[in-house]
Amino acid sequence: MVAKYFKIMVVLLVVAFLLIGCSPGGLFQEEETESEEYHQEALPEEENLRETIFYYLYQGAYLVPVERSIPWEDGIARTTITRLVSSQQVDGFLNGTGLDAPLPAGTEIVGLTIRDGLAHIDFSEEFLEVKEGQERTLLDAVVFTLTEFGTVEQVEIQVEGKLLEEFPKGVAIEQPLDRERGINLEVSEDVENLRDTSKVLVYFCGSGEEALTYIVPVTRVIPETADEIEAALEELLKGPKPGSQLFSDIDSRVEINGLQVQEGLATIDFSEEFLAYHGGATAEENILRQIVLTLSQFPEINRVSILVDGEVPELTREMPIQIR
Repeated sequence: MVAKYFKIMVVLLVVAFLLIGCSPGGLFQEEETESEEYHQEALPEEENLRETIFYYLYQGAYLVPVERSIPWEDGIARTTITRLVSSQQVDGFLNGTGLDAPLPAGTEIVGLTIRDGLAHIDFSEEFLEVKEGQERTLLDAVVFTLTEFGTVEQVEIQVEGKLLEEFPKGVAIEQPLDRERGINLEVSEDVENLRDTSKVLVYFCGSGEEALTYIVPVTRVIPETADEIEAALEELLKGPKPGSQLFSDIDSRVEINGLQVQEGLATIDFSEEFLAYHGGATAEENILRQIVLTLSQFPEINRVSILVDGEVPELTREMPIQIR
């Protein structure tokens, strides 16, 4: 089928995606509140649900956003974080997915309050029983899951009533924490001076059990640049770091012939290698999601048009795709 062009409407800034085959999800805005309790007009029981993004652990190294429908209830933010804790129920839900709960078993939430955009969350001491090297991932799972709520912009973490300034094995923490810290952080080999850098968000793929494929966000630190849009695409084309458990369905030989952003439309002209992929419609879907999600971090872009050597390509994947 010949697509006139790839039109992907990005209604919200998408910083997370889901299991392929599930409905796409984005940021959910809520009214400002002075506590952790969220309220909504009463709905029939089967409809009184909230689509919520949870960040689970993949291969012990990456966080993967997964959308789950959970009941609207008082203290929904607390309930959401509880479902990140390893337990018989949570581990059973994740069984067969290749994902794990990021918070250590036995972790309890001592308290949680949300005021003026800042979430104060107090964990029991089991929170500190994180595996060495996974401290940052642990924090990011909490921060990115809580900031899916429109009332939360920053997170302050305590353990047994004391501000967490350092993990037992010496990993220091500067609080409060927010999404500016990035997720699944990588530093490009091209970076020579960490003082002069930019951050871009790119999306790669991960293979789960039972033929599942995940779209995984990666924040990559790169040399400082004035053109972050093109830089993000270039990093996407470079693919995952060597030795990574991630992969990209975009051929590594692909180059950008041209890039133009005008009135919300990003038009990208790729080299002919763009069509040298394997995997049929599944690979096409992965490629399009990788590109669209990468570009959706930029508020000036809400549509995407893809060309190959200046021409509209033929694909088996029917267009358009809409992302909420």
